[in-house]
Amino acid sequence: MFEEVVPAIATALSTQGSELVIAGGKSALRSLYEVIRARFGQGTPEGESLEAVILDPDDETRVEEFARYLAAAMAQDPEFAERTLAAWRGATASGSADGAAVVNNFSGQADQVVQARNISGGVRF
Repeated sequence: MFEEVVPAIATALSTQGSELVIAGGKSALRSLYEVIRARFGQGTPEGESLEAVILDPDDETRVEEFARYLAAAMAQDPEFAERTLAAWRGATASGSADGAAVVNNFSGQADQVVQARNISGGVRF
């Protein structure tokens, strides 16, 4: 049922999760983390698996274990599944940039698209 999205969520949290926990903040990915953390709790196997992927993102076995816990929780609890999917959609639809960085998002159809930060001169197609 959640075969495609759960591995993506697990990977995103494992690769970017430690930055979220250390830096804090209210990013969209942080919101996703908080939805899952609230459901899994602390001191549970599920909660420990979430923390394990945050602390050791290179451990593929732990990432897979977390994905299994997440898929099971989403299958058992439709309200949790909807909150998780909504937070995931928010995390993937939004971008964030620090300092002079740029985030470009494009969705839809177009013949020609330019996504740029600084352009000196004109743009011609």
